[in-house]
Amino acid sequence: MATTITPGESYGFFTDTSICIGCKACEVACKEWNQLTGDSPQFLADSYDNTGQLDAQNWRHVKFIDNVPDQTANAGDGRAFLMMSDVCKHCKHASCMEVCPTGAIIRTEFDTVFIQQDVCNGCRNCVAACPYSVIAMNQSTGTAHKCTLCYDRLQSSSDRWPSFNRPPMSGWPRSSRRESRRLSCTAATTKSMAD
Repeated sequence: MATTITPGESYGFFTDTSICIGCKACEVACKEWNQLTGDSPQFLADSYDNTGQLDAQNWRHVKFIDNVPDQTANAGDGRAFLMMSDVCKHCKHASCMEVCPTGAIIRTEFDTVFIQQDVCNGCRNCVAACPYSVIAMNQSTGTAHKCTLCYDRLQSSSDRWPSFNRPPMSGWPRSSRRESRRLSCTAATTKSMAD
């Protein structure tokens, strides 16, 4: 089913953390579409997560949150992993946009926050202002970078929005709550519920 994109409406990504298995397909799709090289994988020694954080080459990051209490778990001493796909929040009151001296950060017709690369002077004010540590400097261009919420796709009203089918869950421990849910993990546009 194609999604109709309408200027003036608010859009965002929704990821259901209760069924995310941390396959990082959303990270890969983001890097592929935006032609991001990504950083070299590193062993961080504090998690199974090899991306670490959002930065100029990682606009989407699947966080592996370890040792989350899980009362439904019957293995692992009541502890579980939580996988959370993190990305720019495209804030309603974006502090990065407010502190930008050149006006490089704008609110688009789709109510998203976008950095115009040809206007950015690399002052780093937005990096310091973002409470979520989303924005980072690209060392090769000297400008700030972050998630665009696929602004190019929104502009072209493309119906080619990413839909990720996660790997089969055979062999993965599941609670009865998860078994009843559908097995495909979809990152799709949804109208924003928050004002």
